[in-house]
Amino acid sequence: MKIILRSEARPTERRTPLTPKNAKALLDAGFDLSVEHSDRRVFPDEAYAAAGCKIIAEGSWTTAPADTTILGLKELPDAPASLPNPFIHFAHLYKEQSGWEAEIARFTRGGGWLYDIEYLTVNRRRVAAFGYWAGWMGAALAAWRQLVAAQGKAGPEGGVSSFESRAEVEDILQELAVNNSKNAIVIGAKGRSGQGATEALKLAGYTVSEWDIEETRSLDRTALLTHDLLVNCVLMTGPGLLLLRPEDLGQGKLRMISDVSCDPFSDFNPLPIYSAPSTWDAPFEALAGGVEITSIDNLPSLLPREASEDFSDLILPTLLAYPSGEAWQAARASFDDAVKRADG
Repeated sequence: MKIILRSEARPTERRTPLTPKNAKALLDAGFDLSVEHSDRRVFPDEAYAAAGCKIIAEGSWTTAPADTTILGLKELPDAPASLPNPFIHFAHLYKEQSGWEAEIARFTRGGGWLYDIEYLTVNRRRVAAFGYWAGWMGAALAAWRQLVAAQGKAGPEGGVSSFESRAEVEDILQELAVNNSKNAIVIGAKGRSGQGATEALKLAGYTVSEWDIEETRSLDRTALLTHDLLVNCVLMTGPGLLLLRPEDLGQGKLRMISDVSCDPFSDFNPLPIYSAPSTWDAPFEALAGGVEITSIDNLPSLLPREASEDFSDLILPTLLAYPSGEAWQAARASFDDAVKRADG
C-alpha cells in the first residue's frame, strides 16, 4: 500500500495527521510511505527521514500513480482539475458548503475518491478529531483576553500565531490565575472539546460550571448570564438549543464568549449574535453591551504539535487497517452519496 503524506496548502497550517513516530508504525506494518518536504509542518523532514520515510518534493502528489493514496489534513489547492487517486483529508463538502459540487467533480472527473476524515466512523462515532485542543485553545484565548483586559494590559486581541508548545500558553494562564476571582461556564462540558475548555479555564483560575445535555434541556438563561465567561462547545445538527439572543448581550455578568463550535452560518447556530468567524489577525469581535466574542474556526492549528500528536495517535489504528474495515466503508459510502447528490 503506497501512501504520500502531502504538504498542506494553507500557509498557516502546521499540523499533520501523521507524526514521525506513527509514520514508523506504518512502515513497520509494511506500508510504502513517502513524505513531501514542508517548511511549515511542525515536525521537520529530518524526523520523518529518521523514521525511515522517503522525503519527496512538495507537490509530488499531483503526479502520483493512481494507486497511491494521498494523505493530508485540510482541503486541497484548486489545481489539478482532475483527481485520480484515493484521498484522505477533511474536505468540508458533504453539508453542501459553497463550491462543494465543483470539488466533488474533480474526483469524478479523474476517477478518484475521497475518504473524508470527518466521516471515518465506527458505530457512528468518529475515530479521530481535534476537539480537545479546539476547546482548550478557545477557552485559553478568551481567558487570556478577559484577564489582561481587567488589568489594563494588552493580550491576544492584536493577533495570534501558532505556539511551539502548550507550555507557552500555560505559563500565561498560570500567571493570570493568581488574582482571578471570575467564573466561567462551559456548554457541552462532557465532550472532548468541553473537557479541554474546562481544563484551560481551571488553569487560568476560573470557577467553572460544567453544563451538558441535562443542564441545557430546559435552559436557565438567567443562570447562564451570572458567569463572566461562556465557552460553547456544542455543535448543533438540528434545532433545539438557543444559548443567547441579541437582546441578552450586556445582561448579567457575561462579557466574554468563546464559540469553539463556530457555526455562524448554520440555521441551528445556538449563538446567533455574530455573523462570521474571527481570524488569527483579529481574534476578537466587539458585540453590543460591552461583550466580546472569539470564534476562530481552526483553533487546533494554534497548538500544532500537541494537536497533531493527539490526532495521529487516535487515527493510527484505523490507518493500520486501511483500506478495509467499517470506518473506511463508512467514509466511502458518504463520498458515494455526495456524488449522487452532486449529479442531481
